[in-house]
Amino acid sequence: MLLAFMWWLPKMSEIAILGGSAMPNLRDLNVIREEEVSTPFGAPSALLRIGKFGGKEIIFLDRHGFSLQSGYLPPHRINYRANLFALYQAGVKKIIGVSIVGGIRSDMTPGHFVFPDQLIDYTHDRPSTFFEDHFERVHHTDFTYPYCPQLRELFIRSSQQLNLSYSDDATYGVTQGPRFETIAEINRLERDGCDIVGMTAMPEALLARELNMSYASIAVVGDKAAGRSDGLRNRMEEIKDVVDASMEKMRELLKLIVSQL
Repeated sequence: MLLAFMWWLPKMSEIAILGGSAMPNLRDLNVIREEEVSTPFGAPSALLRIGKFGGKEIIFLDRHGFSLQSGYLPPHRINYRANLFALYQAGVKKIIGVSIVGGIRSDMTPGHFVFPDQLIDYTHDRPSTFFEDHFERVHHTDFTYPYCPQLRELFIRSSQQLNLSYSDDATYGVTQGPRFETIAEINRLERDGCDIVGMTAMPEALLARELNMSYASIAVVGDKAAGRSDGLRNRMEEIKDVVDASMEKMRELLKLIVSQL
């Protein structure tokens, strides 16, 4: 059923970057065109922006889909299925998901780059699979390793070339949002083995796997999670300062990664 929908659709690029609060726009992307697309699951969050970046043609999609009419889509309202299927229709085979996370583990400090290798999903009520109707046993998806090891290895090599501080052994706890977590919730996540916490990794990673697209995440620690720093702070103000300071490094890292794909 899904494949039947796409036979007539033009192929655009095999590489996509999914941005969001960390990177709603990709500076240095030489935009060739923007495409408004539809899917069997509705419209994606934003137009697909196709252009040259790092010497390759890529697609950039803002998962939070800012508009003057409705603002940003909060994490629990994102149409993840439409986003991932729109990229699938366009011929994408490799996806880099960019996000901002909170640091739970002591070395997850603001501005630190993280390439998670595992995740734990605490979200609820988010449509999280393409296989709901006419289900067959073959639709059980192996999700033992949620992130593509080849992409992660490329992230690591590229970070070493740029002398970036990074970690590649982190478990990402995915919470529902849009609120931040309580201290007790972060304590629970830490007991469960989570090293960072964010709101958008699921079902994004699973949906990419269901469509046989390679997916891996580059996260930047925006601040320490609840109870992991001294006192109460204006979190959004401080996160913005950290993100702004990290984005030039992020763009250089993305350029180097894309040039090698």
